[in-house]
Amino acid sequence: MILSPETLLNIFNLSVDDIDCSGLKLHLDKVFTFKGRGGLYRNTKNLPEVDEIKPNEKNLYILKPGAYKIRYKEVVKVPENTIALAIPRSTLLRAGATIYTAVWDPGYNGRGEGLMVVFNLNGIEIEVNAQIAQLIFIYMDKTTRYTYRGSYQNENIVYINKENPSP
Repeated sequence: MILSPETLLNIFNLSVDDIDCSGLKLHLDKVFTFKGRGGLYRNTKNLPEVDEIKPNEKNLYILKPGAYKIRYKEVVKVPENTIALAIPRSTLLRAGATIYTAVWDPGYNGRGEGLMVVFNLNGIEIEVNAQIAQLIFIYMDKTTRYTYRGSYQNENIVYINKENPSP
């Protein structure tokens, strides 16, 4: 069963502006280009180095065709009785780009990342903080004791001191 926007409002103490028709809105925070080769092995992984792309003076990312690592603005804690899937906005698809993502496991906490691929030969413009996806939550048949405990737990979370608000 997929959790309704009304249920998400209650679980996460969200405002109506945070939800879409089917899930939690995900907004574009940062974009990166890959600098090298990555690797996935039986007992380890090797993530490629990346360079952050800066938006232009109009706060737009101007992206040429290719693959980009993206980071979402929202910090999400997936409940232990659900999984989540990020689905690209149809407008992103209609503009010639999409997002690939993995399952957001029960118990995962962090500011997730995805792979955006621009297929449009003319490129695409995306404003910083534009909604690019929605995160849908799916109930599991019961709460699991096998919650996420991998290396991406608490990734990209910046804790801000209220007295000194800069991260």
